[in-house]
Parts: sequence; structure tokens; C-alpha cells
Amino acid sequence: MNRLLGIIIITTVIFYGCNQGQVTPTVGNVTVEVDEAVFPIIKNEVIAFDSLYKQVKIELKATTPMEGMVNLLNNKSKMFVSTRYFSKKQSDFIDSQKLDVNIFKFCYNPVAIICSKNNSIDKIRVDEIKDALLGKDLHYTFVLPQNSSATFQYIKEDVLDGQDPKNAEYTLNDEEVVKKIIKSSSLIGIVSFNTIQDSSKIKFIQVGQLQKTLGQGENKNINVDYVIPHPGFVLKNYYPLKQIVYVYLYDVGIGPASGFTTFLTSYEGQKIALGENLAPAAVPVKINDYH
Repeated sequence: MNRLLGIIIITTVIFYGCNQGQVTPTVGNVTVEVDEAVFPIIKNEVIAFDSLYKQVKIELKATTPMEGMVNLLNNKSKMFVSTRYFSKKQSDFIDSQKLDVNIFKFCYNPVAIICSKNNSIDKIRVDEIKDALLGKDLHYTFVLPQNSSATFQYIKEDVLDGQDPKNAEYTLNDEEVVKKIIKSSSLIGIVSFNTIQDSSKIKFIQVGQLQKTLGQGENKNINVDYVIPHPGFVLKNYYPLKQIVYVYLYDVGIGPASGFTTFLTSYEGQKIALGENLAPAAVPVKINDYH
């Protein structure tokens, strides 16, 4: 009898221990590396995910786009969220090593042009931003986060055609750009929209893209639609400065990394992104027009 009881106790302990160690999409631990440009939205998504699934522990680690990519491709992290896409060199490495890296679109993150409320500027064209940053037009002085940031890399690659800015001031990160802009009546900031936690002391400058010109010389008419970084304008491609936020998974399995990715790209995860004024990219979500 005592022997039978002992077997039952041992079996129960083993069974309980196996269940405790089980890893599923909603059970287990995972570290998610996150591009600093989108850290705030992912932090809010984790809070919502944790409230639903109590047996998951997600640890977030803020990183630069380059560091996050390197860690992902070296299998030092299983999940990375970033606005940066693979370079050709990185894509070739993935193909040559036959790495099982999966990519999912999460949302669109505008690159915002901001100034203090004491600044008189209200709107600006993309070509004017480009000319000012390249030193061709000194009417504007811009402030950007340092060159390791996703914001800097976006401006360099997508606005300046791969050239480094020649006329700009720099800060440590996007948050520091906002702080500097608040104190200045003349500087213009370029930041990731998602890093702006308090917009009460800044002004969003409307951004326009040159559409077409009619006539020549002084009779030339410029047709430009100026808009702010509202998610509706972003989805309709009216707002010209935006980044896609990607979720990268190294070797998709049944663990919490895949569970969290499913949540991010689900209707609930996309609603949270929209609540942060980011445009959903994974599922259709109704967006009210901006007035």
C-alpha cells in the first residue's frame, strides 16, 4: 500500500512538473528585442497580452535597428520588432545560411516633422526638407536623432537618396529631439511618431509631396496636399513620410514569441496600434476621417 502511494505521488509530481515546464503560445518566457522607434507601442501591446495570458512573461529589450538585426541573424534573439528591413547583404546571408527567419507586417509608423508652438511654420514639402538637410536651403534648421536610429536611417535612405545630412543638429534619440524642439522657436524636429508621448507642447507640421507643376517660370503653379501624420492619411498614402513596422521571428514554433506575434497581427493587436494613432498593416480596421 505504501509502495503504491509512493508511485502515485512520484507520478503526480512528474506530471505536474511536465505541465509546469510546457511551452505554448500562451505559456513560457521570451525576450523580444525592439527598435527604439517603436518601443512605446510594443510595450502597450505586451501589457494587453499579459492581461489575457497570465502564464506568459515577455521581457522587452530596447535596441538600435542594426544591433537588433545582428542579434536576430546570429540567433541571439528569437523575435525582433523594427521599422528597418533587411539590406541586400543581410538577405543574401539569410539565403546562403538557409535561416528560417519569418517576417510579418505589424503597422505603419509615420515620421513626424515637429516644431514648438512658438514656431510660425505650419507646413513644408518633402523636397524642401531634402534641400535644407543637404545644405541647399538654409531657411530651415533640422534636429534629428543620431545616425544609429531608425529615424535617421529612414531620412538618409528614403528622403536624401542615401546621402548624409549636411545641415542638421543631432541628439541621442527621438525623445531628446522632442525636448530640444520644445525649448526652441526656430528649430524643426524629425522624429518617429511613436516616440512622442506628450504632444501638448509641440506642433505637427503639415507635410506635402509635390504632385505636379503647370506652366513655367513665375507662372508655374504647384499642386501640393499638406496633411498631418493621421493614420487615415497614412493608409491612403496622403502622408508621404512613413515606415512599415515589421515583426521578425527566427524559427517559428509554438512558443510565446509566435503567440505574441499572432496577437500583434490580430484584430485586437491592430486596434491597440490604431489607439496609438498608428495605421494598422495586418488586418482592415475602420478609421474615421480626420476633421
